[in-house]
Amino acid sequence: MKNLLIYVLLSITGILVLLSGCGASEVNTPEPIPTAPIVNEMPTARPTPVPQVYPAPEAVEPAAPTLDPDYPAPPTDVPTVDPYPGGLAWVIRPVGIQCEDGTAPGYGDLREATSTLTAAGVKVAQSEMTELVVTDVCGAPTSAHFRVQIAASDLQTVLSLGWTQE
Repeated sequence: MKNLLIYVLLSITGILVLLSGCGASEVNTPEPIPTAPIVNEMPTARPTPVPQVYPAPEAVEPAAPTLDPDYPAPPTDVPTVDPYPGGLAWVIRPVGIQCEDGTAPGYGDLREATSTLTAAGVKVAQSEMTELVVTDVCGAPTSAHFRVQIAASDLQTVLSLGWTQE
């Protein structure tokens, strides 16, 4: 029985070798693609564009606007704040300190902070609340800060009140 099994396996192996050797001998090679012959010709010359010159339009002065005589005049009793650099400065102050309850006296909210500055003789131009990125540790300022734009001439007064120039 053992010999018969070896004979069958050898026969099957021989048949497979014989069939694989007698397979198709043609190799599928692609047919060459016909190409056009290369011709070394210079491209045809294109005409050089000629720039067009157009006359400049006549300068026309715009007419000065005329104001309606019934238009109200700007108020003269309102003090103005210089909007140019050097005339204004931004200062900030934290609303509170982390892990501590409450705020400094006179700085409970933005309205109180600006009124405290105004009472000290500081000219406040703008004010807002802002959030800054701070470390999360006791004793550090809170992320909420008062941000106030003041006259640059009042900067030393505001710094002495505990504010920081931005």
